[in-house]
Amino acid sequence: MTLIKKGLKVQIEFESGFEKKSRIDCFITNFEEDRLDLMFPASKEEFIPYLTEGTEIKAFIYTFGGIQVLDSIVLNSPLDEDFTIEYHENTQTIQRRKYLRVPLNTEIFIALPEGNKKSETLDVSGGGIRFACGETLEDKKIYNGSLRLDKFESLIFFTGIVYKKSFLKPDEYVIEFTEIDEKNREKIIKKCVELDRLINKKI
Repeated sequence: MTLIKKGLKVQIEFESGFEKKSRIDCFITNFEEDRLDLMFPASKEEFIPYLTEGTEIKAFIYTFGGIQVLDSIVLNSPLDEDFTIEYHENTQTIQRRKYLRVPLNTEIFIALPEGNKKSETLDVSGGGIRFACGETLEDKKIYNGSLRLDKFESLIFFTGIVYKKSFLKPDEYVIEFTEIDEKNREKIIKKCVELDRLINKKI
């Protein structure tokens, strides 16, 4: 499974009593061909009784290629030294169109007839960007743009459809990528995973 790496986020889903399902964010500390060692958050200790050996769970792995879903069982509970789950290779699926979205304030440029309009991103994902813009943009229109993930990194160019959603503030828009170099998409996804890990460490 070449997509799996140490440090990736894994969201586990399991039954937590009275037909209720719960999800908890973990991170991969080690992996083998058919199992994962996970870092279980200390703040979620009250759920440990529901994760005994043999418990069936789903594992949603946020890889750089999308979200990988594994039907798994608990080998070692979080009470043990290593929280380990086992899965079967033939149960995996890839959800390539669902991307991890994280808050990020950085530069975005939207190409307008009068020139590039510099704006600010609010959150980003491998599929698109939510951003604030002082100009009025046309709903469901295709725009060219560019994004800078960090101050000193080169621009990432893209084409996308702008949407004005009802729940957004007056100056906010969402742009969904229709054309973007896949290497640049991977850069965005990698940045999202890194930021998500930092955010979860602070919780």
